[in-house]
Amino acid sequence: MKIIMILLTLFTLGFSAQIDEFASEVSYVRDYNKALKIAKEQKKVLMLVLVGDYCPWCKKFERKTLKSKEVREAVAKNFIAVVIDKYKDKGKYPEKFYAPVIPAVYFIDPRTEKSLVETVAYMKKEEFLENAEDAIGLCPKGLK
Repeated sequence: MKIIMILLTLFTLGFSAQIDEFASEVSYVRDYNKALKIAKEQKKVLMLVLVGDYCPWCKKFERKTLKSKEVREAVAKNFIAVVIDKYKDKGKYPEKFYAPVIPAVYFIDPRTEKSLVETVAYMKKEEFLENAEDAIGLCPKGLK
């Protein structure tokens, strides 16, 4: 029984490390409150990405969409991005953003914490960029 528990712990830590590694690679924050503070200071829209360590569509979304050059440039220019594990980080981000399906992306006004645009499920980079443009278009005055 101890061996099973040790293996499960190592398996779980491995997936958490994958999300941390992804966040580091694309310069996303891993803490919602820290990202919110930065977004307020820099007057940028907060982009919340919800994923799960077990989710193959989340991995594909990270690999094919979020890591693409065009998406990385658009995110760096226009948003403060935070990536959250929907289950492991539960309670560490507002409950109103608990998506029923992952991957999910919320573009949020950091001053009010209201969602400007919400997406769920895997998106190709073109669709993601359209949603990002919509969020920029809905961006309230005073935000970049």
